[in-house]
Amino acid sequence: MKICKAAGCHNPIQADQQNPYCTVHASYYRPREHKRSETKRRSYSQYNKFKRDQEANAFYHSKVWTRISKELKRQAYFTCECCGRTYDQPGYLVVDHVVPRRVNKIRQLDTGNLWVICKRCHYWKGELEKEIYTSPSVIDNIDVGNKWNSDKCSDWILKKELIVDSKHSI
Repeated sequence: MKICKAAGCHNPIQADQQNPYCTVHASYYRPREHKRSETKRRSYSQYNKFKRDQEANAFYHSKVWTRISKELKRQAYFTCECCGRTYDQPGYLVVDHVVPRRVNKIRQLDTGNLWVICKRCHYWKGELEKEIYTSPSVIDNIDVGNKWNSDKCSDWILKKELIVDSKHSI
């Protein structure tokens, strides 16, 4: 026997069961292909080469960032600090800047400004950034960034996910 994968659920399930959720949370299960397709690999490469800011690209591929990123994921026990999901496969977690790097580069390696989140929560974090960092002024954006911390971001993301999930369940 093992425990249901849903956050906070302790219902037992069969150890050989493919769906890692109990009968209550069985609808959460989405079988996925774990290997990246060649097309997806190519699209990431194209994004890094042509769309991403080259300074940012160099930063995110640097040894210091790679080391910090791996260490923070390990310290977080490979668990999203927003929704609580745990991932044992590489590529599902992202080390994200609470206050974006483009807004405040001074804090780009400050571990107090970094958190480990899953790609789903990272999508919503991007939507939040589009909403709150609307001013072209760097000073205005830094002021806004000082008002947002990981707890506020997490609350906003989880509310958005609840809204989307409730629309899909209707």
